[in-house]
Amino acid sequence: MADDFHELYELAADLTSAPPEANRNIQKALEVTARGIKDDWRQGAGVNSGEKNVANAYSNSIDYDMALTSTSIEAQIGPNLDRRGGSAGFLEDAPGGVASAPQHAGRDALDANEEDFVRGAEIAIFDALTKAVDG
Repeated sequence: MADDFHELYELAADLTSAPPEANRNIQKALEVTARGIKDDWRQGAGVNSGEKNVANAYSNSIDYDMALTSTSIEAQIGPNLDRRGGSAGFLEDAPGGVASAPQHAGRDALDANEEDFVRGAEIAIFDALTKAVDG
């Protein structure tokens, strides 16, 4: 997936034309993907500097939140600033001058889960269309 998220914006536009019945299943698909990204991000974000510091707790701060509005279903995934280690999110793109090479664990987790999300969204829409057609 490109860093500009162009494909995700196209998918979001496509999903806005999905039947309303698909929303519950799309929400499930998004939450399953958010959980997968969180788990993969945590796995890739492990830092062990050998010292007791905030960077060592970074991976455990990765979390996700779901938000539903009248027009959207959203998942926000990343370091939770209310948890110990949450402020170490700078390690994702750190240039190496902070005793750690850039991790890109979040980007890698997003890439690893993209295909699964698209498949889940397609199934959600297909199921909703089938239900609408079959009555």
